[in-house]
Amino acid sequence: MTFPRTPRPARTLTVIAASALALAACTAPADGGAGDAAPSSSDAGTAAPADLSAEAAAADAAAAELPTTTGPFDGEIAVADGVAPPTNSWLTPAVFAPEDRPIFTGVLSARLTGDTLGLGLPQPQTSAKVVMGAHPQHVELALPADRYELERTDALSGTFAHYDGETLTGRVTLAEGWPYAAYEAVTAQSIELPAATQAADGGASAEIGGITYRFVTEAPLSGTTLELPAGATLVVFAEPAGASDADREALLAGALPLAGTSVEHDVSGGEATTTFRYDTGGAPTVVAARPHQQPTLRTDGETLAATIPTIYGDLALASGTEASFSVPELTPVPELDLSGLTDAERTQVTDLLRADLAGVTFDAADSYFAGKQLQRASQLYLLAGRLGLDEEAAALKDQMLAELDLWFDPAGCEGTDEKCFAYDDVLGGLVGMQPSYGSDEFNDHHFHYGHMLYALGVLAGEDPSLVERYAPMADLVAWDIAAPEESGAFPQRRAFDDWYGHSWASGTGPFGDGNNQESSSESVNAWTGLTLWAQASGDEAMAEQARWMLANEAATAMEYWVAPELPEGFGAPSVGINWQGKRDFATFFNADPAAVIGIQLIPMSPTSAAYLGAEPEALQALVDHAVPGGDPTGRPLVDYVVMAQALTDREAALAMLEKLPAEQVDNGNSLSYLTAFVLAQK
Repeated sequence: MTFPRTPRPARTLTVIAASALALAACTAPADGGAGDAAPSSSDAGTAAPADLSAEAAAADAAAAELPTTTGPFDGEIAVADGVAPPTNSWLTPAVFAPEDRPIFTGVLSARLTGDTLGLGLPQPQTSAKVVMGAHPQHVELALPADRYELERTDALSGTFAHYDGETLTGRVTLAEGWPYAAYEAVTAQSIELPAATQAADGGASAEIGGITYRFVTEAPLSGTTLELPAGATLVVFAEPAGASDADREALLAGALPLAGTSVEHDVSGGEATTTFRYDTGGAPTVVAARPHQQPTLRTDGETLAATIPTIYGDLALASGTEASFSVPELTPVPELDLSGLTDAERTQVTDLLRADLAGVTFDAADSYFAGKQLQRASQLYLLAGRLGLDEEAAALKDQMLAELDLWFDPAGCEGTDEKCFAYDDVLGGLVGMQPSYGSDEFNDHHFHYGHMLYALGVLAGEDPSLVERYAPMADLVAWDIAAPEESGAFPQRRAFDDWYGHSWASGTGPFGDGNNQESSSESVNAWTGLTLWAQASGDEAMAEQARWMLANEAATAMEYWVAPELPEGFGAPSVGINWQGKRDFATFFNADPAAVIGIQLIPMSPTSAAYLGAEPEALQALVDHAVPGGDPTGRPLVDYVVMAQALTDREAALAMLEKLPAEQVDNGNSLSYLTAFVLAQK
């Protein structure tokens, strides 16, 4: 069986033939992670889209041959039959254990229950370590229903169907970058609007919490009661403060039902370009643009004068149905340039490298730390090859291949519960066994698997014979985190949010502030690793998508984590965790400033230097905040801060390096690579 690559003639990939596999159960980890897997093979998730490509169909077939596992999530998943559960998405909190948490479109926020639709425009508030933009339940509409489910999703939008028993009564459509919420009455019904409602152009309006909300409909209004006939629509939006008459007219005219959205991307001419399209039947609506999109924003309409403040900065508004923008392309750099090292420096690194090579182990059983060990080894492998340690490099390659043989064996979970992948047909994707950091609830897949793909991409980039050996499983790993299209087994671009321009790390989103991402740098690393693998394996379409994701992830990492424009009163130079409803100078594991900043630098690959070094003043502010006085002793993840210091001041980094105890080097780093990185900067 072949894995077709249309229209890419560069290669065809072999996938697992059903007759060649006899797969048994994938047993759960003893620590209470994934539950016992069924002995049967997976049904590969939800029903596949009708227009499934041959490549996606092959991915589904390959996924169906994997052993299955079931993770610890046992709550309700509010999706219609045939709709894949949207893990790692802006929609996630409303789908997993529904009726508990709001979702954020980037403009409005919404809280859905079985019988209500709550809406609000979050208002940013700043304290020393948090910028808060919580959901305000300003508008609460009682609906003739007792439950809801996600009925439809596409690139930027989702539609929730409300039911009274088995009777469909209405639909709510929300979309990222769209300043509206649309409700369609499927049955005739009365909707009670807020008590402050009064008649206004286009329908009605109400001032709540200092914000004017508009209710646009052709249905008759009696007092505060709206009588919606079957098929009628109600579109709600919040007027921006200081909106002009022309702004109001554009917003009113754009308050239309939304049929769906689409996204196109392109990487050419040194730029990665994204185009969003909103289908409102050809009539112009209004769309919103994030700060990083605005410098190059192009729309098919007119820019409004009003803006909307958010925790990330002011949103620009424009009429039309299409918006596009570009960010600089970021080319993956797999290895350090050692050409500038002196003979003495090369000897210093070589001596350290010999010691690191002697201590290489692959003892981590879980997908995160095993991935880090593999990427660490790939950097040692490249160093060894460039420093003339050919025998040592060959020996290390053999060690890496032995580890990759375990992880990338499609039948690896037969008879073991570690160093292998199984398919979770409840949440719909691969789980590296053993899981860690909630990866069996689909947390952090792109972090974990990105490290692995990076290491494999490095080796396959130099040895093309490895492609056929590892592609059957490696391609499924790539599809888990970045499927170029939705299939029955995998969602399209699981973690990557096209409108936000970066990824979300929480699988089931059990939070009141929306989804979140902590390590922007590991997300950049994921798309670096995916690019390296896709290029090495000849998958031109996946490589183009990965380069587009990489460019956007790096641009937003700088804009919103590393070098952000933060409100007055925020007491740190950077952000540790970005949520949809707040921003923290914090981590999930350690409050030390070195950890908060170090997690935005890890794993400090050569590609990291290419984008982090673009803003040296901002980077220096992070170093100073993480290591006041320049002494790294006793600080977590500080080895990565030393490497960041090298991008702004090589000599200062060398001084810090001299003070750094060897035992403080992170397990995903090495003293030889750390030293080579510092010395390679000029």
